[in-house]
Amino acid sequence: MKTLEAIRAQPHVMHVDDEREIGNSIIVTLEDGWFFSNDPGCGVQGFDTVSAAKLGTAKKAVVYKAVA
Repeated sequence: MKTLEAIRAQPHVMHVDDEREIGNSIIVTLEDGWFFSNDPGCGVQGFDTVSAAKLGTAKKAVVYKAVA
């Protein structure tokens, strides 16, 4: 399985948009209630490389906070 497909398959990942061909980054959107550990409250983050996206979406890099 290719890395971006593996990222998309994670249960906490809602969407992965690879915009590198137009000069942007790989944009990852997490499922509702999930946030990036390095930016509490944020569920969308851009990554410059596939490796960074893989590390940034690993289970230890995200947290779940139940939406009230």
